[in-house]
Amino acid sequence: MELRRLRYFVVLARHRHFGRAAAELSIAQPGLSQQIKVLEQELKVSLLDRGPQGVTLTPAGRALLEGAEPLLGAADELGERVRAVADGTHGRLRVAYSRSGADDRITDVIRRFRKDHEDVQVSVTTGMSSWCLRLLRDGGLDAAFVRGVIREPGVTAAVVAEEEAAVILPADHPLAARDRLTRGDLRGLPVVLWPREAGPTLYEELVADVWPDGPPHLAAEEPDFEQVVAAVAEGTGVSVMDLGRARKLCPPGVVIRHFAEHPPRYAVSFAHRTDDPNPVLARFASYVRQTPR
Repeated sequence: MELRRLRYFVVLARHRHFGRAAAELSIAQPGLSQQIKVLEQELKVSLLDRGPQGVTLTPAGRALLEGAEPLLGAADELGERVRAVADGTHGRLRVAYSRSGADDRITDVIRRFRKDHEDVQVSVTTGMSSWCLRLLRDGGLDAAFVRGVIREPGVTAAVVAEEEAAVILPADHPLAARDRLTRGDLRGLPVVLWPREAGPTLYEELVADVWPDGPPHLAAEEPDFEQVVAAVAEGTGVSVMDLGRARKLCPPGVVIRHFAEHPPRYAVSFAHRTDDPNPVLARFASYVRQTPR
């Protein structure tokens, strides 16, 4: 059976009149009659009793009507779902962001996308930038917000935010009495950083910018920003991190000092696989582009 003929039959069964059914379907009455006859021939049954006052359904016709309506409803629902998938309003989105790159803009765009796309299953996770990129390349993610300017084969990335970096140091450190610090002030001081492997791009940009004369004296490496701040509070050394993260994490015993001139600025990039055909990803990317930097 063709769904088209089945729809013709359902309309005719509702009107019980060829003329009125043909008018609703916007087809000629002889054409409708012919299509119903073809349907009867396909099923090898009589569906209608035709009379001068209209038509009535045979027992076979009533059985077909009973089954046709839910079948056509399911077909319509399937068509809507297929169109929604193609349009990016139905499906799945797996997104991650680096913990150090999480800010209100990123969480807001994810929240807005979820609210506007209730039929999209959005799963969110966090991890180091290097982990996010590896998972993205391996197909475990559809998109990721990571630190730094990303240039990798097979990955499309765009900078969506820039953050100013500042120095954090113990409140009793001699440099804490200064309102602003220069890069030269940090030369030779013990420094606390995170492992390069956690975010190679950001790490290399930071070291090259803040310590242009050579690598800093690394007093300790801590696995995340929380532990970096804790080590600074204990007096292990000083560190440099973005202002937003510093303001959220630094306890009273740690102070934040701006750079005197040309403060370092570090990128947050939105990345996805270049060849990913997921329509949901394309729709989410448009939300990201519309978010002010």
